[in-house]
Amino acid sequence: MKLEPQFREFLREIRPTDIQQEDWKAGAKTLRNRLAQDPGLKDILEETFLQGSIRRSTAIRPSGGKRPDVDIVVVTNIDYNQTTPQQAMDRFKPFLDKHYKDKWHPQGRSFGIELSHVDMDLVITALPRTVQVVNERQAASIADRAALANIYRSAAATSFATLEEDTSWRLNPRWQDSRAFSDLDGLNRQLGSVMNEGLKDEVTDLWKNEPLWLPDRDTKTWGRTHPLLQISWTAEKNRNTNKTYLHIVRAIKWWRLEIAEKLPKYPKGYPLEHMVGHLLRDGADLSTAQGIVEVFESFRDKWLLTARSHQVPKLSDHGVPEHNVLARLSAQDFQDFVEIISGFASLARKAFDSPDTAESGKLWKQIFGAKFPLPGPNGGDRPAGHFVKPAAAAVPATSDRFA
Repeated sequence: MKLEPQFREFLREIRPTDIQQEDWKAGAKTLRNRLAQDPGLKDILEETFLQGSIRRSTAIRPSGGKRPDVDIVVVTNIDYNQTTPQQAMDRFKPFLDKHYKDKWHPQGRSFGIELSHVDMDLVITALPRTVQVVNERQAASIADRAALANIYRSAAATSFATLEEDTSWRLNPRWQDSRAFSDLDGLNRQLGSVMNEGLKDEVTDLWKNEPLWLPDRDTKTWGRTHPLLQISWTAEKNRNTNKTYLHIVRAIKWWRLEIAEKLPKYPKGYPLEHMVGHLLRDGADLSTAQGIVEVFESFRDKWLLTARSHQVPKLSDHGVPEHNVLARLSAQDFQDFVEIISGFASLARKAFDSPDTAESGKLWKQIFGAKFPLPGPNGGDRPAGHFVKPAAAAVPATSDRFA
């Protein structure tokens, strides 16, 4: 059975808590404000924006003492043809020592910042230096390059709203953050929301083909990255799947966490999310339960023979097609993962097809663990008057937690 009331409650339980969301927003806001105001960076900094699973609304609730993890991208005008990755990242060390002394550490392609309530990844990028205009021979003018920079300064890029918080989000310079409508009266606020919903993603060939450049200290090279295009793809996929894609990704990430000791270390995180998106069909009729069943079965039907042949499929990044998202996944890990998920495909199908709510609930609980609630006696809905006690009282985050 679909057990939609139970899946709604389950998804509430595996999302980051209200307090955790306040923590990452306050930490990210503090970091972005400090970057914007730093005199040592003003000559290179163009803009900052959020990326990662929190922005895409595919993050699950941290457990075992772990903290929310938020990614902040810094867009600069650094000339990557004249600057080494190490030199580019060195530009940010005085800033980090000033504001996050003894709390930051260098990583291959970012800086990690560990605070008491949130972990942050500071990702340094550079705008493309030469922009090739589609169907023209000459390089683009300075105005064309400035147009690319303006996209990263638009509300669509700089908003703190996640895809789940504002389902009207589009990768469009005309998109307005819903908070801009908060001071309007009801009718104008409604018109503003309708205007956002009526926009389309404006992913022009010029912008699509000119991603940001990312320094890699380990390989001593610059590579291409297009995080906004990943966010745009995710938002469109969610719209095309009856707004269930985000739910399905979270559920499968939680399933992986529940049986982590039985699974290989990889795939997890974004590669797993990307695989789910690749396998999940579009459809206005999709429920969360049905989508989970179909993804589990697609792992088995599409990839089991491939895995047993010791091969790993190639899945292109949505933003940079030459990047294979599964490039670092070993054949053995892929086979072990697909073998295990294939077994769960049969269990999920049995849970979905069962006409008995009690039996279906027990089967879903076997898949997702203690967070999945069993159906009540009223045909799968929770009993009348059922109250779910919140995990903790909501407390506004204070700025000194992110010093």
